Amino acid sequence: MIDKAAGRLDVSACKKNQIIASESIPIADLQASEDNNQGVGAAVNTFCQQHQLSSPTCTLMLPASSYQMLLVEEPPVSADELAEALQWKVKDLLNTAMEESVIDGFLLPDDAYRGRQKMAYTVVANRAELQDIADSLEEIDVKLDRIEVPELVLLRLLEHYPRESQTEMIVVIGRQRGFLAVVADQALYLSRALDISDQGLQSESNVFENNGPVDHFILEMQRSRDYFESQVGKGAIGRFLLAPLDSDTQNISKIIGERLGASVELIPHSAITEF
Repeated sequence: MIDKAAGRLDVSACKKNQIIASESIPIADLQASEDNNQGVGAAVNTFCQQHQLSSPTCTLMLPASSYQMLLVEEPPVSADELAEALQWKVKDLLNTAMEESVIDGFLLPDDAYRGRQKMAYTVVANRAELQDIADSLEEIDVKLDRIEVPELVLLRLLEHYPRESQTEMIVVIGRQRGFLAVVADQALYLSRALDISDQGLQSESNVFENNGPVDHFILEMQRSRDYFESQVGKGAIGRFLLAPLDSDTQNISKIIGERLGASVELIPHSAITEF
């Protein structure tokens, strides 16, 4: 994951479903270059050599600050035509021109919105940035196998996580941005971006004050819960799960629980790293 907003390059290596190495590198420490992605390629190449990874395939994870997730009505097309049809659905909602974007998406479950209207999420990312990364990886004989968004990756990683309720809200507070995902029956029903960051929790003095970042964050959680329970039609959210943080989770968990009248469970690191 190349998180330019947070200034970090995160690299992990897996063999036989086990993480064998992981490193987080400040982008400022990468080799100086007119093309920053050449520095990324050099760092990945060094990582591969250190851990004896020969011609590996690579999954690129998009950080939460680098893509749009747009909810639209499902276009009446076959699965192999979905991505192209979604392009025209969202062309007036994009932050960049359609020809400058990579656009794909996925369908919501059939029972979402009580089956009244079939819906889909469209994922939009910058084409030039992704192409530059793919080219830099190709130069070091690393094959870009897929590009992922964390909402769907986290859903798969938690596939065997103990379930106490049918419907859960998973909250991820990333380095620079966050998101919440409401899941049921191992499927994503709702995703919302959150304007809160782990770095902010650690560095902003007013983060827990009235009308501060945490207040706005919890208000968005409340609005998302109300919207989900009134519109999506999968019942009440039975559990709130908070992804691991670098900062102290005790205060943020306590405040969420008090404000929303719900218990908050911290997902252990092992649930994500042992797969």
